[in-house]
Amino acid sequence: MDDRLIREAAERFGTPLYIFDLDQVRERVRSLRDGFRDGVREAFQGEGPEIALTYSMKTNPFLTRAMADLADRIEVCSMGEFRICRDLQLPPEKLFISGVLKIREDLEQIVDYCGDRARYTAESPQQARYLSGMACAQGIRVRVYPRLTNGSQFGMDADTITRMALYRDEYPGIALAGIHFFSGTQKKKLTRHGKELRMLDAFMARLRDEAGWEVPELEYGTGFAVSYFEDRKEETDLRSGEQLAAFCGLLREMQWRGDVTIEMGRAFAAECGTYVTTALDTKVNDGREICLVDGGIHQLQYDGQIKGMYRPRIRVIPPEEGPERPPAEGRSVMICGSLCTMNDVLCSDYPGEIREGDRVAFLDTGAYSFYEGMSLFLSHELPGVVLRDAGEGWLPARDRTETYPLNMPPR
Repeated sequence: MDDRLIREAAERFGTPLYIFDLDQVRERVRSLRDGFRDGVREAFQGEGPEIALTYSMKTNPFLTRAMADLADRIEVCSMGEFRICRDLQLPPEKLFISGVLKIREDLEQIVDYCGDRARYTAESPQQARYLSGMACAQGIRVRVYPRLTNGSQFGMDADTITRMALYRDEYPGIALAGIHFFSGTQKKKLTRHGKELRMLDAFMARLRDEAGWEVPELEYGTGFAVSYFEDRKEETDLRSGEQLAAFCGLLREMQWRGDVTIEMGRAFAAECGTYVTTALDTKVNDGREICLVDGGIHQLQYDGQIKGMYRPRIRVIPPEEGPERPPAEGRSVMICGSLCTMNDVLCSDYPGEIREGDRVAFLDTGAYSFYEGMSLFLSHELPGVVLRDAGEGWLPARDRTETYPLNMPPR
């Protein structure tokens, strides 16, 4: 997104402001589809799996409508996320109902709405029993993906899933449709994926041999890493064509053959976001230049950031178009937010000049960063949210919203 559009959005909608570029999202999805398709063709030298894509909407729910058209599935991990999808009138066929805890009352609403058209994960035997009973009550069978744990609180262990598959007749409302596995985000090396895929290969062979179940599909959360910072050693981007081909080579090494669905969030959305603030005060403390903006760490977090020590991609945009400013060589500005805490440092050493009235735009904020902060701290307002589409223009999603009523004690 160029400076002109950022300046226009800031003038029209005010700051602080989140901008999400839908055209960039479309381009990222296209590049990933092409990369996986080409990678399969290269790795399998013939007929291989067609890799489907699932978008984890927890990454950025504001992209859900667009991603419903771009991805094959939308992963839904809470009742609130389900209500977003329902209110958007997304077809249940698009929904992959996941989430660590599925409360019975919530699950009843979801099954009533989606029936056997959606897909569901089972995080525990109890969830499987719930789903089976609700399906039987409707006279249907629902597609369920037992989730294999990675040793955390997520999912079930291998023994439990094997027993579930062996005694699957005890769940008459369920059709076991595949295995779901996710072990974390920001994975920077394919060696970790290789280890996981070999473990999954052995597990699915066990399910075949001990339970007589040929697993038809693997829903695999890759957690591909995204590099955010300019002043750190460049991290491997597993989304390049070369890396995707190598990933498909790992799939080729598996004895198991079935459908593969890749579940991602950050890898789709990170670059589409821009968080725009305004420089409202500048000063020098003991020789150190400081710029105060109308945002802060309560509204912006980058994975791995520590008190602004690492420099994210930042653009400083003057309030009006004009000749470019000369380089401010040798200058270093600490960009701080508006919170009453010394931890509110967005960047400790921006290498340039910032003047009052400049728009300070933080890039690559499309995934998680906009709601990982302490949004209610000090009762500051929530920033506005606007989406940008080259064909439709600006699409406002949320006005700036006061939070002080949420922090109000009883009168």
